[in-house]
Amino acid sequence: MAITSIINQKGGVAKTTTTINLASSWAKQGKKILLIDLDPQASATHAIFGSADFETTIYDILLNNTTADKAVIHSEEFGFDVIPSEIMLSGVDIQLAAHFGRERILKKALEGVKRKYDKILIDCSPSLGLLTVNALLASKDIIIPICPEYFSLKGIGLILETLKNLKTGLGHKIDISGIVITRYRNRRVVNNVIKSVKVEFGLRVFKNYIPDNISVEEAHHKHLPVTEYAPKSSGAKAYRLLSNEVWS
Repeated sequence: MAITSIINQKGGVAKTTTTINLASSWAKQGKKILLIDLDPQASATHAIFGSADFETTIYDILLNNTTADKAVIHSEEFGFDVIPSEIMLSGVDIQLAAHFGRERILKKALEGVKRKYDKILIDCSPSLGLLTVNALLASKDIIIPICPEYFSLKGIGLILETLKNLKTGLGHKIDISGIVITRYRNRRVVNNVIKSVKVEFGLRVFKNYIPDNISVEEAHHKHLPVTEYAPKSSGAKAYRLLSNEVWS
C-alpha cells in the first residue's frame, strides 16, 4: 500500500479531476482505492456525491479524534471508497496550530485503515498550509498536475521548496512520482513549458497528457468518472492511459 498526494497550490489545474479519474480507473482494474478529500472546497466530494451531506468527514478525523474507518463512504458509481470533506475544513489550519504533533495527525489516523487498500490518494488543498503538510507527511510520494503555462514553473519551485523544508525540518523524504500535464493543447508555448519542466527541474513528465476536453468537466456535473460518462472521448482515453503509466 502506498499513499500519494495530488498537489498544486494553484487552482484550475484539474487536480481534483485527475485524482478522481485515476482512482476510478484503478478501481475498475480491481484495485482497492481510498480517496481522501482534504480540500475545504470539497470539490472531489461534490463531484462524486453531489450535494449529499455526511455525518462524519475528514474534519472529524483531524479535530475530533474520530477514527478514519468511521468516515469512509463507498461510491458505487466510481468504484472506490471516499473520506469526504466539508466547508468546516476551511478554518482547520488555525485550529490545528495549537495541537501537539499537528503535522502528523492525518498520518496517525490512517494507520488503522491503510492496510485495507492498494492505494490511498489525497486530493490536497490548493495551499501549502497545515492541511497540505499533513497530507505530505502521510504520503510516500506526490503527483503534480499542471496546466502548461509559464506560471506553472514558479508553482513547481514552491512545491519543491516545501518538500526540501519537510526533509530538513521534520526528516520526511517524499518522492515525486511525476508531473501530469492537463488541459493540453499542442502549441509551441505549451511544449516549451513542458521542456522547461524536464530541463530546469529534472522531473519526470508523464507521457500521457490530458487534453482540454469538455467531456471531462461534463462528467463532474453528472457525478460520474469520464470513462463512464463519455468512454470514447479523448479525455477518457487519456485518463485510462495515464492510470496505467502512473501505476507501472
